[in-house]
Amino acid sequence: MARGAAVRKKRLLLVLGWFLLALYVGSYVALSRRGYAEADQYNMKGFYYFAPEESASWRFRNYACAYVFWPLNAVDRWLGLGRYPASEPLWRLSV
Repeated sequence: MARGAAVRKKRLLLVLGWFLLALYVGSYVALSRRGYAEADQYNMKGFYYFAPEESASWRFRNYACAYVFWPLNAVDRWLGLGRYPASEPLWRLSV
């Protein structure tokens, strides 16, 4: 009976691991491809995970995604499909 419980626990952890991996990859794909579309619209080489706005919360969210998704972004670029995340815009720059 104890062996069956150990197998069920192992199976549950495996399913949970695959679910978290799918959530990680899926959120990267959704956010990065949205950012690529926005970058194409403005003819930018880099991209933002979220539409830029001048706020500390945007800065935190965007750079947190750049850090958390760095491994997937590196693989994406290695495959020739990705771009580097852009640095912060120059706010209030007069043209």
